[in-house]
Amino acid sequence: MNTTQLECFVQVAQNLSFRRAAEELHLSQPTVSKQVASLEDELGGPLFIRTTREVALTALGESFLRDAREILRLTYAAGERARRNASGTGLAIGYSDTNELMRLEPVLDRMRREHEGFHVMLNQGPRDANVTMLMREQLDVVMGFETEALKAGGIGFTSLLEDGLSCVVRVDSPLAELGEVGPGDVEGLDQVLCVSPGLRRRGYRAQASIPAPAGSRVTQCTTSSEAYCLVDAGFGYALVPTLYTMPDPFHTILRWRGSPVVRYGIYHRVGVRDGLVPRFAAIACETYGIPGYARPLPESWRP
Repeated sequence: MNTTQLECFVQVAQNLSFRRAAEELHLSQPTVSKQVASLEDELGGPLFIRTTREVALTALGESFLRDAREILRLTYAAGERARRNASGTGLAIGYSDTNELMRLEPVLDRMRREHEGFHVMLNQGPRDANVTMLMREQLDVVMGFETEALKAGGIGFTSLLEDGLSCVVRVDSPLAELGEVGPGDVEGLDQVLCVSPGLRRRGYRAQASIPAPAGSRVTQCTTSSEAYCLVDAGFGYALVPTLYTMPDPFHTILRWRGSPVVRYGIYHRVGVRDGLVPRFAAIACETYGIPGYARPLPESWRP
């Protein structure tokens, strides 16, 4: 089994056409057919039902498609990681929410200016999944909120700042006139709670002392983009990590009274002394640093 076979199979599966797959891959149609046939021989069964009018996946093809895509993803990522490590001028960074990129941008800009040929690979995904990729050395650092359960297996955490929840409402909401709100101000109103799936599983609401509005609808989501969408769609006010909020003309961001405070920072492999990770962490500490919030770098990372 090789990447050419898998690429041909995935393209045919996506297009349900050998001709269009060949065009996408810049190969001849007989070559694509031959690669798929050789893969079918290895797997021991047909991947497609072919007629003069259409192409359709078989049960085997449906079952194998997800695995084929994952194998290709890992293969491409491994190649990129090898090239990055060989040059010593790149970082693979995991993050969870697109609004985190606003704070990350000046850090990457300084890294680019300081290190000739610096390149970066950004990977958006759930924090827990990103930390797993960090443990497998598929990522170099992961940006996220601190959880003790994740700091194991050689993974450490450097805090950049402390963060709490903010309340996001539409500008036409009666709450928009208030500078700060709490549970008593939103009684009876529907709520959108922006938390990661991992925190949901750990009972974040009870853990963070956020009361569920009695008799009100609660909609949970994962990202700030989803939260803003749900607010606009009339699903209620949203509780969003302040780091994930972004001012705009259509929303008002309010302080959430009595918000729990959580550290936000960098997950990294313990014992990293060389490469760009220590410098990235140092710049991030300077850039994200809020008086009283930033932690010193680990001893091994200090100049």
